[in-house]
Amino acid sequence: MSRPTLLKTLILAGTALIGSLAFTSLPAAAGTAVLYASNNSAAVDALLKVVGDAAPDLEVEVVRGATGALLKRIEAEAAAPEADLFWSAGFPTLAAYGAVLAPYHTKVELPADMVGPDGLWTGANVHVMVLMVNDRRLDGRSMPAGWADLFDPAWKGQVVIGDPANSSSAYAQIYGLYQLFGREGLEKLARNVVVTGSSSNVYKSVAAGEFAAGITMEYSAQAYVAGGQSEIRLVYPAEGTFLSPEGMAVVKGAPHPQAAQRLLDIMASDAAQAAIFAATWRRPANDRVDVTAIAGLPRLADLKVIAVDQDAAARDRDRVLAIWQEVTAAAR
Repeated sequence: MSRPTLLKTLILAGTALIGSLAFTSLPAAAGTAVLYASNNSAAVDALLKVVGDAAPDLEVEVVRGATGALLKRIEAEAAAPEADLFWSAGFPTLAAYGAVLAPYHTKVELPADMVGPDGLWTGANVHVMVLMVNDRRLDGRSMPAGWADLFDPAWKGQVVIGDPANSSSAYAQIYGLYQLFGREGLEKLARNVVVTGSSSNVYKSVAAGEFAAGITMEYSAQAYVAGGQSEIRLVYPAEGTFLSPEGMAVVKGAPHPQAAQRLLDIMASDAAQAAIFAATWRRPANDRVDVTAIAGLPRLADLKVIAVDQDAAARDRDRVLAIWQEVTAAAR
């Protein structure tokens, strides 16, 4: 089968800070790595620029697609794998496809919670859940400081959230809120929120002024701030935020295992993670990247984070979704 090959184009409008991040060259291992990528073109192009600088002898062939479709393809190809590396999906999703992934411990030092069991996957980025507020739509309401503020009846119909049955990020938000506030908290939230089918509708509709606030991911809200929409605010809830890390993994039986490992190490490096962050605002799993210097975002260490057991979140998915369905039906 033919594989689409993306040219390593220069798209990164980088900063001096990113340019100064050094990449320690790995032992030469010329070849090709086939990367199945569900990330957007900005992320892919930023990565390929770094690969071209750090390893000009390494050719990367990129096959783009949706996360679920690519993982099912890897599963279908298990007897004769076509992919060397997959990028990216949430940790619970990667765990579900663990049988088609190969353990590999990256040479790049990452936080312990950004590496899967036995190195089965490696952290790529971390989604931080925030409140995205359009202050032109507050209409006399105070800026929310935390999740519980959205339970106030004054917010009825003014808060939008994705459908957790269709969106992994929306499920991470609902699961975290359930851990914090229990069923009663979800009941209060359900009375006020508007549920939209796609998580992308959340940040788009808040940015367009259709809603005063949305429950979304840091990177999607930051894109509007960086784009000059001064009315958009990111609120890191006082009770604490939830994290939803995503990872990348070498494919079991990869046709080019050494090239796959080499590419993964580059992808985890300071330089690649900084470049991808500057292109997409997706917070890096590599905590040496200074997101404050690059974008003015708070350091993860300075945020109050509610610990979420990703394995438990995966196990409890059907039960929590059933509770959410019940409380939203009752709120109609």
